[in-house]
Amino acid sequence: MKFKVLTYSFLLSASLCSCIPSYNVAKEYRNVKSDFPKQNVFVVNKDLKKEYEILKHSNIYNIVEDSTDTAVLKLYPIHSYSPPCGNPMIGSMLTIGLLPSYFPYTETYSYDLTENNKTKNHQYKLNVYQSLWLFNIFRLGKTYKKQTGKALLGNYVATNK
Repeated sequence: MKFKVLTYSFLLSASLCSCIPSYNVAKEYRNVKSDFPKQNVFVVNKDLKKEYEILKHSNIYNIVEDSTDTAVLKLYPIHSYSPPCGNPMIGSMLTIGLLPSYFPYTETYSYDLTENNKTKNHQYKLNVYQSLWLFNIFRLGKTYKKQTGKALLGNYVATNK
């Protein structure tokens, strides 16, 4: 009896934690490079940690610690349009991660860039997809912040051509 309980508890715990998340962006943004001259900016509100990390991973600007003679960037909280429903994940959970599932994240990333007493608002719609699959263990570098930064870079390059 104890063996059955141990076996079932092991299978249950393995099925609940075997789905490893990985994040992707749209195909047109996967290979985007920041091969343009970068502007030095000072970020006013670094306390928005998630938004600040996404900006750093996007590699759009050179972020400096000194606010003199540089543009000032003010971040706004990300607004998410993704549904909170987890139905796409059920297939992966029931098959212990063997069946991949995808969950879309649609978010609005915005900031104000002030330079020479002129403020310009930048807003970007970011589409990032979360993949739950057992074999995502081989794609560990694709975190949410890195892939959202890549989507931000792709949107920035597309709008500033």
